[in-house]
Amino acid sequence: MKLLQYFLLAVAFCMMLAGSSVSASETITIKDDLGRDVVISSPASRLVFTMENALKTYYAVGDPKNVAALKDDQWMRKLMEDVFPVVDSDFEKKISVNITGDQLNLESLAKSNPDLVVLWASTAQDPNLLAIEDTLNVPTFAIHVTSLDDVYRQVDSMGQISGNSERADAVKKIMDRYVSLTTRVTDNISESDRPTVFWMWTDVYGTAGVKSGINDLIKEAGGVNVMKFAEKDAQELEHPVITQETLIKLNPDVIYMWYNENLDPEDIINGEEYKGWKDINAVKNKRVYEIANPFLFDAFSPRMPLALLHVAKDLYPDRLSDIDLNETVDQYNVEMWGVHYPSMAKA
Repeated sequence: MKLLQYFLLAVAFCMMLAGSSVSASETITIKDDLGRDVVISSPASRLVFTMENALKTYYAVGDPKNVAALKDDQWMRKLMEDVFPVVDSDFEKKISVNITGDQLNLESLAKSNPDLVVLWASTAQDPNLLAIEDTLNVPTFAIHVTSLDDVYRQVDSMGQISGNSERADAVKKIMDRYVSLTTRVTDNISESDRPTVFWMWTDVYGTAGVKSGINDLIKEAGGVNVMKFAEKDAQELEHPVITQETLIKLNPDVIYMWYNENLDPEDIINGEEYKGWKDINAVKNKRVYEIANPFLFDAFSPRMPLALLHVAKDLYPDRLSDIDLNETVDQYNVEMWGVHYPSMAKA
């Protein structure tokens, strides 16, 4: 009888171990930002990221050891100056996937032996998506941010991919707490008291439509996207391109520039090339601002609350004067990635 009991206990123990190994790495189906069903192992153990926004999100949630490779371009390499080489000591070694224009090099990607590739795509027919899945037979997860809600969903997605949904929930709570630093002020500002804002991408006349993540950012920061008053066909595009004539007609109170290596607010206000803008309210009142650091104030990553505060402090310097932006940036990076900014010291 005792032998039978021991045998049954041994069988039960083996079954328990088997169950543990399945739960440690299981096959799940998740939806990417394009609504596609993606079958992955969770946690994914050989991830490749070809966009820095989602990588920042993953590093806030998942294990850096599970990142196998990164796209080799100027934007990813710029993160070498950020907190992420502290978060992941092998960061630079992982920058190995070559790219020509917008086309990923499949040979260098295959060398990383990925079990999931995370990349930006606005359509299921994206050439990189199709090439990776058809040629390498590797699942892909498409990131496409068109609202601030998408940023939160990105956190949830990285929680599923990393097998750490509990940390993802904690990250969203951190984000909410820092968003409230801005919205506690801006939520109380009436529509009539809000400045109209023209968001200026690097192509100058390219802007953010009313159905975009930047539109949400402007609204939460206490502004009104000036494209709300444009022709309907233009305002509903994610990235409409307007003319100088239209910009003058819209006459925004504020011009907010995305980081531009070749152009500064002073060029818009006093530059000869932009003398045709001289009667625009934003130019007359010298209310032209710029995102100073596109990596630190990245609205399409967990750093969205910092981008929001950055914009809001420019729109309402007096109302938000009690908040020290540099101090807030440091505290936020400590809570999110465990690293001080800009000292890059581990917390």
